[in-house]
Amino acid sequence: MPVLFPDDFKRFIPPIKNPYRLRIADSHEFVELYRGDKDLRVGKVLCQKYNCEFVQLGTDIASPADSRVFKTKSFPFDQIGQLPENYYLLLMKTRLIVHRKGNISLGGFFRWTPGIARQLFRWKPDLILENPYLTLTPRSYMTFFASKLMKIPLVYLDCGDIMPQLTLKHKIVLPFEKRVIGNAAAVITYNIEGKKRFTNKYGYPSNKIYVIPKPIDTLRFNPDVDCQDFKKKYSLGGKFVVGYFGRLCTNKGARYLLDVADIMRSRQTDDNTTFLFVGGNLEADQSAEFRNHLHKLKLDNVKLTGMVPNKDIPEAYAAVDIAVYPDVTNLPGFSTVLAESMASGKPIIIGIKGWEDAIPIIDGETGLIIEARNPKQIADRIELLKADHNLRKKLSGNVLKFAKQEMDYDKVVAKYYNIFCKLTGKKLMDFENKNVDSPKYKLEKTAV
Repeated sequence: MPVLFPDDFKRFIPPIKNPYRLRIADSHEFVELYRGDKDLRVGKVLCQKYNCEFVQLGTDIASPADSRVFKTKSFPFDQIGQLPENYYLLLMKTRLIVHRKGNISLGGFFRWTPGIARQLFRWKPDLILENPYLTLTPRSYMTFFASKLMKIPLVYLDCGDIMPQLTLKHKIVLPFEKRVIGNAAAVITYNIEGKKRFTNKYGYPSNKIYVIPKPIDTLRFNPDVDCQDFKKKYSLGGKFVVGYFGRLCTNKGARYLLDVADIMRSRQTDDNTTFLFVGGNLEADQSAEFRNHLHKLKLDNVKLTGMVPNKDIPEAYAAVDIAVYPDVTNLPGFSTVLAESMASGKPIIIGIKGWEDAIPIIDGETGLIIEARNPKQIADRIELLKADHNLRKKLSGNVLKFAKQEMDYDKVVAKYYNIFCKLTGKKLMDFENKNVDSPKYKLEKTAV
């Protein structure tokens, strides 16, 4: 019974702990499924490859994003697919607390799940894996107290978002956050920017921080995906396609790519470049500025796909020649779409100058870095890439190599597992995933 509903909790008894098996409790604000299984994937790999037990402290309600996509207020468990038998998803009674209305991609909400600590004491994990917000929410305080009382390691898995300026609210809670963060046995963050935030904001020891890039499915996202049907659907044949992936909202800078399309049209040196915007908005009003600007410019070299089903996203990446992100300085920095573009081997133009520590892109080697929201720079770089096939090939090959070597789920989770074993005193499991109950099971010396 991998998925447990609130009515199941009393009658379901957690399995007896196996001393050779690592039991991990995972805490997300919300497990979201509209972008596939990325919030479940780390747990799946830990279960399948290392025979861990993974206890996901989930919610019985959908996240704001999932609620809009799947048209339900309840957790969309029918979207989960198959879970390993040692993966337990607890759909706990939860209330959604909204403290700021607006663009949900920028937060403004958190979950209230009073039963988190109770379930942690019931399941007795060896380690708690916490995915924190930039500002800690109630669940982070609950996992803090539980880890203290249970005397088990608490590990933060941080997405490395660019830190906004501290407001009065942030300054008031900062002393409490420092105490909570200081209790962590280790921090894993996707980038150097995340490491700087934990050391500068919280005074957390840098020697306990591991920088490991964001994981991505390098088998699903790759340059060899068949995209002919997608190209035919949007009439992209024979075109040089500039792709933008993500929401069409102000903080992503999508409207500035419309200015680029206008610039390139006015230069009259190019008649076969198409700008493809893949994605939509979960709130209609958030795309109003973009759509009004598009209407004003009357562009004939722009195509919009709207929201694309998750199963078709790899085809969309394969269909474009280059990927452009005009502004990633206003959250999240190292975004999922950037990771997917890298795994798809796309030459990337990214507006993040001044915040380069948030991404693993090296200018001129694995991508082209520009100032955020600078249409002229983007237009110049597009023309450069279009004219220089060898540069496109170099950037594509380098970024693809990095993604396969450093971002593949199996390789990233192997590093996580090594850290977890070191912190808990467990011995590393044989990488061939032999049965931990077998007397022939081999144990390896712990190392990170």
